[in-house]
Amino acid sequence: MRPGSLSLDDFLARRAADRRLARLTHDMPLPEARGLEFGPGANPTPLPAGVRIATVDHALDAGAGLPGAAPIDHAWTGAGPLAPIVGPEPYDVAIAAQVAQYVPNLLGWLRGIHGVLRPGGVLNLSLPDRRFMFDAARPASTLAELVEADLLDLARPSPRQLFAHASEARAVAPEQIWAGEDPAAAPRLAGEAALAHAYAEAAAALAAGTYVPCHCWVFTPDSFLDLVAGATRLGLFPFVLNRIGATEVGGFEFYVSMRRDAEAEPEALRRLQDGAIDYLGGILVRQRRTATLLAGR
Repeated sequence: MRPGSLSLDDFLARRAADRRLARLTHDMPLPEARGLEFGPGANPTPLPAGVRIATVDHALDAGAGLPGAAPIDHAWTGAGPLAPIVGPEPYDVAIAAQVAQYVPNLLGWLRGIHGVLRPGGVLNLSLPDRRFMFDAARPASTLAELVEADLLDLARPSPRQLFAHASEARAVAPEQIWAGEDPAAAPRLAGEAALAHAYAEAAAALAAGTYVPCHCWVFTPDSFLDLVAGATRLGLFPFVLNRIGATEVGGFEFYVSMRRDAEAEPEALRRLQDGAIDYLGGILVRQRRTATLLAGR
């Protein structure tokens, strides 16, 4: 487990000036903590020296070929318990920036992380808002898709997930969408042969049993809250939502913080979650209203 690289003072100064860093390290205990970071690639979260961090990805060589990629300490596909892989001692915080959309079984992945956090420990996510990036032409993921992936205990993207990603990804950048371009009118990323390409890629991955990274899940802040509400009613979502940060003007990601609550009966957990969702939904409404008012000035 490697410690962070910044002094505490440098980290606090950087976090005060960087909203993204502040959101990814929300409720992280200081000056010392044990943490996990998922899929850091070439952009590991800058952390203070007192934070001992271990990295997790679907394979130990997941960052191979990326200049400056962080070394991976533990390989985990998101299927099955995480504790046997990272050890039994509980962690204080987990960070996953632009990772959850790639996880084939999102509910299983969340349960695994929940199982290695201490009571009160937090998972901080950044997630792509489909409206402002290449997933803009895709519909938001459904509860049925979430349940299917969990029942199948997917360790690799399914043919449906691969096909949806490869066939519908559009050649459009966030700045073009914010400038007023219609992303649905943008060409498919794979061109006119996108459908045939997507079918061939999904069929080949299925036949070979290979892992092909793709956006398995498509969210907006509101659709994510809806998925959490449905999964909670089914007893499939173990965390309690803590905070949500809407997509900022010019950006393409939103932020969610969730905590492992003290052990509670399922009905008590559901009441906590219902209250959190109502509260956070109200925050999203106010954030949209503020953004609309600012855009009109």
